[in-house]
Amino acid sequence: MLYAYRKLNLSFINKIPLKTFIKKVKIRPLMISSIIILFLTFHRCTEVLIDNSLEPKAGFCLTFDDDYIEDWYSINDMLLLNNVKATFFVSEIYNLSTDQIELLTELKTSGHEIGSHGWNHTNAVEYLNNHTLEEYYRYEIQPAIEYMEGIGLKPESFAYPFGRSSDSLDKFLFQYFNILRHVTVEQLQLSSKEVDEIYYKFNGTRYATGLGIDVNYKISQEMLKKVLIRAKTNDEVVVLFSHRPVDSSPQQYETNKTYLDSLLKLANELNLKSYRFSELLDYK
Repeated sequence: MLYAYRKLNLSFINKIPLKTFIKKVKIRPLMISSIIILFLTFHRCTEVLIDNSLEPKAGFCLTFDDDYIEDWYSINDMLLLNNVKATFFVSEIYNLSTDQIELLTELKTSGHEIGSHGWNHTNAVEYLNNHTLEEYYRYEIQPAIEYMEGIGLKPESFAYPFGRSSDSLDKFLFQYFNILRHVTVEQLQLSSKEVDEIYYKFNGTRYATGLGIDVNYKISQEMLKKVLIRAKTNDEVVVLFSHRPVDSSPQQYETNKTYLDSLLKLANELNLKSYRFSELLDYK
């Protein structure tokens, strides 16, 4: 009976007569009484059995790079208050103290994702000018994966340091990560045109491209609002990346916490879903 249930397309159960149902799955006579109960249950509970929770919804994916562990942890309450799950891409993790590792673990326990940003934060494209892909793997990827797995933070995702990537690198790294993050090369064009590549479209693509929001990227609140509205309108996810959240006077590769707070509040007003980076592959 379980086999017959699995072979069914549940979407038609509420649309067919019971006699047709029994004939369709070739039920033996002794099983009919049980199937009648099951059938009636399906008629009342189809909406429960068919899980719509994995339907894609417009949203945003907030990511952070490098090793600003204490600064990341300082915004955890803000993130949770706004029902946001972020992704933290860690580089040079071997330099972290025990206390910093504990903070990273707490971030993961809070529901955030911990991804890899490389063992040495190496510019992959430049490195490969004089090295092979296997050498790159042993130098930048393998030690990061093994170390992170050893402390209970095995990464499913990877963000290229400096945003430098290539098709051949992507293909190679898909062996080790579920999804990769690029960065847009059209960052400074956002004020004058649409930058389509920063929107993930739930098409199963195993990479997504991020838009930088640190102060040096010059993304105003008005530009950010336009980006979020585009995502909502088209049922897309905009991928954002930052480095270090600070309380005031942000410098290069830093983002003011008040800016982040405004971003999260605006996303909530627009009813945008927050995605961890690896979650993008769960929705098609």
